[in-house]
Amino acid sequence: MGFKVTRREKQVEQIKEQQEEEKKLPYTRQTSLHDIDRYIYDADSIEEFRMDEAISNHPLSHRPTNVRSKMAYSELLKVCKPTTKYLLPGQIVLFGYSEPKYKEELEYYDKTPLVLFCGITRTEDGNIREIGFNLHYYPPRIRARILNITYELFKTHFQKSFNDPQHKPAGFINYKALKTMLKRNIKIAFGIKMYIPVLRGKSYVLPTRLLPTAFYTEGHFSKATLAQVQKFWREFRG
Repeated sequence: MGFKVTRREKQVEQIKEQQEEEKKLPYTRQTSLHDIDRYIYDADSIEEFRMDEAISNHPLSHRPTNVRSKMAYSELLKVCKPTTKYLLPGQIVLFGYSEPKYKEELEYYDKTPLVLFCGITRTEDGNIREIGFNLHYYPPRIRARILNITYELFKTHFQKSFNDPQHKPAGFINYKALKTMLKRNIKIAFGIKMYIPVLRGKSYVLPTRLLPTAFYTEGHFSKATLAQVQKFWREFRG
């Protein structure tokens, strides 16, 4: 003779199953920012990770822009260690850049870039320049698409640096490849910038697991507001 399962027992079992699933997937709006940024993924969790879901389900997603940006910066600086090495293709880096060499000539600039680096070049006089896409120059919806598409295209690379950043170049992540693969309406060329290594302040190479939090940082722009920069992006025809 079998036992009859009541509706209440079914509900309790469903709640338990849901709680178990949430333990496996840290990105929920109910999870604390502290817990998310200290979560270490196992191999199965890395394989199941979805950048778009991690961004949309992030606990900062419902916060006002200025509040979530401040919280994201604060958390990232707590859990990351700065590097003094040259930045390499494939790395996503948050750093200080408050004194550009030609700042008086620049119409505006970001003092805290979040950059997907794609190469190193030399000027005509032999000086090194680091090249990358500053994600702060794109509106949030475009920034999310860039991160998601880049992650999916180069998933093997980003999985290798999921819990801890790698200091190995990924030469296949370059400007030409990204511009070809990203759609024209993203206006990817708007955010391409060159940086002088010796002018960089503290630089934090981000592991993949922290990119959804980094997504919610905004640029600290000099000589322009965030709204103005987003307007410049809309008007960009490059």
